[in-house]
Amino acid sequence: MVIRNARKTDIDEIMNIEYDSFIDGISENRNVFLDRIATFQNGFLVLEVDSEILGYISSEIWEYSENIDEKRFDLNHDIKKVHKCNGSELYISSIGILKKHRKKGYGNLLFKELIEKISKNYKISSMILTVSVNWKPAIKLYEKNGFKEICRIKEFFEDEDSSDGIVMRKYI
Repeated sequence: MVIRNARKTDIDEIMNIEYDSFIDGISENRNVFLDRIATFQNGFLVLEVDSEILGYISSEIWEYSENIDEKRFDLNHDIKKVHKCNGSELYISSIGILKKHRKKGYGNLLFKELIEKISKNYKISSMILTVSVNWKPAIKLYEKNGFKEICRIKEFFEDEDSSDGIVMRKYI
């Protein structure tokens, strides 16, 4: 098993994971992922087993704000407009594992590797993310890693329930 920075040549496998993990209305588009790789490659990791990419995690560095601006979390937002290498908050923008490889601890491994790598190389004092109220395994993963709910965004996800997004933060 290898965890490494994503490359633009990984995009087809990353998109396969994205579409396997998220329904239309929640999955983000190819150009967003290519921009994330180009803008902050250190914050975009893939997990490979036997040369097959089974999962990814992507992130951005933001300037910390106590006040939550819901628009910053919009799916398919432009990383170039918000990413600041000298910011102090890591935003975990997306994580996906192929369905057939879930419940093997891969998401947790990616999550921990990203946090360790970013904490060593950037002056991060907090981390933030958003997750659907319906994604119980993801919520458990984040809580297990020290994240706490700070607010909810009404009808954030474009799924059949128009489910709320939970914004979670962890201070380092």
